[in-house]
Amino acid sequence: MKIIDIIINQRNGHYCHAIEVSDTYEIESIVEHIISEFEYSHSEDDIIEFFDTMSIYYLGENPEMEEAVHDFNFREHIQNTI
Repeated sequence: MKIIDIIINQRNGHYCHAIEVSDTYEIESIVEHIISEFEYSHSEDDIIEFFDTMSIYYLGENPEMEEAVHDFNFREHIQNTI
């Protein structure tokens, strides 16, 4: 079962596949939490797919940080973390 399907089932269908962040550190924290929850039951590719299909919304006002948030490389971060 895909990670997104597991999460949707756990939340009885109440889930929005998006994150709102103020900086890349928040993204890293979220990624690391999901990795710790699913790394033994799902492949690296499954985890990458979960994040590649996620919408990201920047909440700050710094144009440089907004660009960094939208340019965040999930694949690279996940591969370096696992």
